[in-house]
Amino acid sequence: MKIAFYPCCASDIEEPRKILKDCADEIIFCDINPKLGRSYKNEGSPNARFCIGDVKKVVSELPVINVLFYRRDSEGEGGSGKFILGDEILTGILERFPDEGGLIITDGSNSRGSNFERMIRKNGLRKHGWYFVKLPEQPFLDPYKLTIISVTRNDKIAI
Repeated sequence: MKIAFYPCCASDIEEPRKILKDCADEIIFCDINPKLGRSYKNEGSPNARFCIGDVKKVVSELPVINVLFYRRDSEGEGGSGKFILGDEILTGILERFPDEGGLIITDGSNSRGSNFERMIRKNGLRKHGWYFVKLPEQPFLDPYKLTIISVTRNDKIAI
């Protein structure tokens, strides 16, 4: 079973389920809002699961994550102020990735240290024992402004 994780999701549930239908069997939506998913009816696939709490605190309790989905967040008012693609939080999420790696699907929100910009450059980014590189095919770029990044352990790829 493939699991996607969407931290700091606010109330963004239906469209991500549509986007991720071919990438995940289940999506774990995470936000500090105690009303997240309260009266949500799970119909169709992927299944929606809800996790209430700060991403920094809940990430260590997550199962294996195959896809990190993250978009439309900011530092400002109304945003989470969490740097999901920054080193501090990203390393915790990567610990949940399987050895064979996974995907990050993102618009680059709240990137720290130019991580997103470096992940999508031609040579990708090697960091924290992982290799991040933009996939050649980008079906979500035009309709959603989302980039798909392959994440592979450094020791699993030819250098």
